[in-house]
Amino acid sequence: MLANALAALLVLPQLTNPGWFWNRPHCDTVYGDGSVTITETDGATLAPTTEKLRPVTYAKVAALEEPNTLITIGRQSIQRSSDAGCSWQLLDKAPDDLSAYDVQPGPGDTAYIYSVNDQPIHRVKGSAVTTVRGPVNGGGLAALVAAPGRLRVVAGDGQLYDSYDDGLSWQHIGVPAARDLFVYDAVVDPRDHDHIVIGVMSDGVYVTDDGGQSWTRSEPVSRVNAFSLAISPADPSKVWMEGYDRDRSIRFIWESADGGLKFEPVLDQSRATLINGNQMWASPVDPDLLYFSYGTSFAGYGADLYRFRPSTGELTKQHNRNDGIPSLAFSPADPRILYLGLAEER
Repeated sequence: MLANALAALLVLPQLTNPGWFWNRPHCDTVYGDGSVTITETDGATLAPTTEKLRPVTYAKVAALEEPNTLITIGRQSIQRSSDAGCSWQLLDKAPDDLSAYDVQPGPGDTAYIYSVNDQPIHRVKGSAVTTVRGPVNGGGLAALVAAPGRLRVVAGDGQLYDSYDDGLSWQHIGVPAARDLFVYDAVVDPRDHDHIVIGVMSDGVYVTDDGGQSWTRSEPVSRVNAFSLAISPADPSKVWMEGYDRDRSIRFIWESADGGLKFEPVLDQSRATLINGNQMWASPVDPDLLYFSYGTSFAGYGADLYRFRPSTGELTKQHNRNDGIPSLAFSPADPRILYLGLAEER
């Protein structure tokens, strides 16, 4: 009896991991509008899609806790896959262009679609889509994180807000990091939602460990345009920032090993195409693995997906003919399987 009880306890943590119930995608072709593809080779080979992506689209994709379920947005469409990304069905048509929106998974079969510029938040639950207003009139959000019973967002001025009724009402949390901030990007620690890092115009990075009650300005990046951020789900003390060093007139990717308090450069623009805001994605299982992308339709260049290991400097790049890769999601069944949201500008 005791042995059986111990065995059950050992199995329980695995069963509570959403990835335990996910399947690998069993398809050679993705049935959809071309906005999402699948790669198991870090971008060297992309699964073909039944339709060609139409311009102008910047697709974003998220893998949900619900087994084998993903949500993607692009143009004015919100789509859902329930077979691990092999086929896609339209859920709703949004009244607004979703190019400047992002999609964030929530608990279970929920997802939240929000914008850095606009007010509405679109809520997906199962196959239903509803819309609420955000906390800031006329302003957007730099980040959103959803936990059971609570939404937490970071507004464009660095102010935090919480909602306990799924976005119907909001309340201030803490204080902004400084006056007159313009937040380019923000990341929330997936294990501790009080630990938040924001990247701002001109003044670098600020970090809080107490839900915005107090903030610390990161060193030594106080004169950096901090365009984009990523935090490691495997070890949230690892934070990466891509930005422009105004003193040296060079773009870098910086790494922090202490949750965002101190950064050091680990990659510069001589080794990779860095712009004002490369999208970055941290591996969910390896705290020393970062993906980032570059893409443009100019001169028909296409898109690059980079795989970077900061501890060794190892950097690889895979090229494709799309105009960009604005989004990436890791399969909960196997983090080597990547879902890529694609861009088409022409």
